[in-house]
Amino acid sequence: MSDLRIYVASLSDYNAGILHGRWIDADQDVDAMHEAIAEMLKESPAARKYGDVAEEYAIHDYDGFGDFNLGEYESLEKITAIANALDEYPCKVVAHYFTENSHLEPEAILPKIQEGLVTTITECWGDETKALAEYLYDDIESELPERFKSHTQAVAESMAHDFIQGGDYYVMYEDGGTYHILDPHA
Repeated sequence: MSDLRIYVASLSDYNAGILHGRWIDADQDVDAMHEAIAEMLKESPAARKYGDVAEEYAIHDYDGFGDFNLGEYESLEKITAIANALDEYPCKVVAHYFTENSHLEPEAILPKIQEGLVTTITECWGDETKALAEYLYDDIESELPERFKSHTQAVAESMAHDFIQGGDYYVMYEDGGTYHILDPHA
């Protein structure tokens, strides 16, 4: 079973006071999800009881989507795109890009994440400036003249502060000392 799944309920049954639905793996292609939903709707107790055809469904629950708030009528294309992105990238980063780029088609967001995620810094106990400074430190140290090497950390923190304030980098805190450094121009 997948870690990412949605609970899809038949609205005909729901409106008749019957709970009928199915957990569906969300990390499969859209056609497979449509087939699983169609199969669930075919088994509708309300449709059998009243002689109707169950056609409408809604997403009533979901697991494994972390920072996402999926709506009842979220497109299966978007759910699949989110699942694909979550296979490769941290949930906090994926949620950020899907929120900030909601005007784009879901499949266009994964390339934005690929271009925009610079790095992830772990075990950094400070703030976003310290996290970005940690990322910049090695490059700065190699470029500084020998007499200034003892000031590398201060230079890195000063540059990090300027880069954050100037919009050159966006730093997101997750939890437990984990920061994600993003290029907001990608």
